[in-house]
Amino acid sequence: MLLSRPFISLLLVSFGISFLNAPRYALLPVYVEADLLRTPVFSAGLKAIFLILGGLFALPAGSLADRWGPRRVYLIGTLTPALAAIVFLSSDVRALALFCIGIGITSGFDSAGGQSYLIRAVDPKLIGTASAGYFLGNTLGTSLGNLVAGPIADQQGYGALGKLALIGCGVLVIGALVGLPHVQGTPNQNGSGNNGEDKPPRLIWRKDVLLLLGIRYLPTCFWGAVTLVLPLLIFRATGSNTAVTTFSAVKLGVAACFQLLTGRASDRHGRWAPILIAAGIETISAIGLAIWCDSVTGLYVWGIMAAASAWSLSTTMPGLIQLIARDEEKGKLVGTAHFVWSAGMLTGNLGGGWLVDRSASLVFYVGGIFCFGACLCGIGLWRGRGTTDEHR
Repeated sequence: MLLSRPFISLLLVSFGISFLNAPRYALLPVYVEADLLRTPVFSAGLKAIFLILGGLFALPAGSLADRWGPRRVYLIGTLTPALAAIVFLSSDVRALALFCIGIGITSGFDSAGGQSYLIRAVDPKLIGTASAGYFLGNTLGTSLGNLVAGPIADQQGYGALGKLALIGCGVLVIGALVGLPHVQGTPNQNGSGNNGEDKPPRLIWRKDVLLLLGIRYLPTCFWGAVTLVLPLLIFRATGSNTAVTTFSAVKLGVAACFQLLTGRASDRHGRWAPILIAAGIETISAIGLAIWCDSVTGLYVWGIMAAASAWSLSTTMPGLIQLIARDEEKGKLVGTAHFVWSAGMLTGNLGGGWLVDRSASLVFYVGGIFCFGACLCGIGLWRGRGTTDEHR
């Protein structure tokens, strides 16, 4: 049954984390440029800290989810928005770096724990719809959080925004401790499967796993650049924090609708068509942003399309992991996929921060090449597994 207590509790917690994390995504580069008078490269450096650590700590977090159960791992992840809120309360560079280190560690537990919990909490036949619901909670949480955060930052300042977010984080952590139940089929107590066959190298170097990781990494490079560059381009064109957060809210609201469609289509018609269509649309959106990057309207239209396709592609990942990984290695593959996601976000953030003041259009052209590579990986995975796994 989809509407079980574990799944509903997961949706509520993921919504709360995303709602409180929203300022970190949309306003961090603006805060750094407007209040701290630092460059986009500095913003990219701060993001790089928690992206690197988020990816690195997702690997042990995924293994711990197999051993301890995903609930314990996910509870550690609920601390992420508290650290993100404190970022807006400090202007000291060393303190910001320390908080970003904490964000990186806990966000690895958030992602690995949340997706491992999702895979354990629902029937495999409903994983597409369940994944859409899970990511929808993230998307709507971020969208609504942006709608609230922008006006607060404009009217009361970043300090007030950080204090209010910190109070909300206390409520979130207590609610997760009380309301998030354990899920079945969790522990792999001995940490190994069949005489060492489940060791990470065996998992990672399988062809199907490599293709899945290619689908995860390549378009994420583009999306990492988009999340850094688009807010800056819109802010420079309009001079308004509210314009930035309103754009983020609208694009994520549209993306939420496409997540639901993607999840439902995956359960009804198989995994492969949604993957290939989403990767193709993301490639087209990158080219559109490259051509119309000097137009606010163009940034809105193609940025919304990029968000819809990127989040739709993310919606397919838990289903693919459930399809490819054995039961005792699902957490490991979740952690590995998040590590690859973090590497893609890092690549995109650093590349976008370096290129945006040289050529904004080049950022998106390079992103389009990466997205096209994801299309090729999707075709390769479909040809290798599609005939046998289409409706699993």
